[in-house]
Amino acid sequence: MDLTDLEKLHTAVAWLVQQSSFSETVQRLKVKLNDSPEPFVWKTIALNTIPVTLPSTIKSCWVFVLKRDVASGSHYHPNSIQHMVAINGNGRSIVGGVERIIIPFASAQHSIKEKWHIIEKEVPHEFFPEGEDMTVVSFHTSEASELEEVALESGSTRLYEPYG
Repeated sequence: MDLTDLEKLHTAVAWLVQQSSFSETVQRLKVKLNDSPEPFVWKTIALNTIPVTLPSTIKSCWVFVLKRDVASGSHYHPNSIQHMVAINGNGRSIVGGVERIIIPFASAQHSIKEKWHIIEKEVPHEFFPEGEDMTVVSFHTSEASELEEVALESGSTRLYEPYG
């Protein structure tokens, strides 16, 4: 993905975080996360509700809330490229064996490229939220109903939608 497309995603996220519906969704997800044994919970966001031109390869948008001090579990997506940015929270990521600090979306000291994770198909990745729950927005190149996850440790697979 070139910088122009990444800037489009960045603009879309800037619009999303200003919406009261986004804040309400995050709050509902945090409540759900507290009651869940899972390391993260999510909700899809319909692309047609985002009034920003997105790259043509983007087929779905998601908001995830990851449980503080709990690793997300190493996994990969065989059918989608993931574009992820942290809205709030601190932590680390390991993508394709490379560890880095997760830079929050609002950081004025970092470039767009430093804030975003672009995770190619079949590349293992894991996130480690530290000290607080972490909210992220992810765009995928697969439709929401087709996004597949393969757990690295067990090899088990799941589709994300429908949720549950």
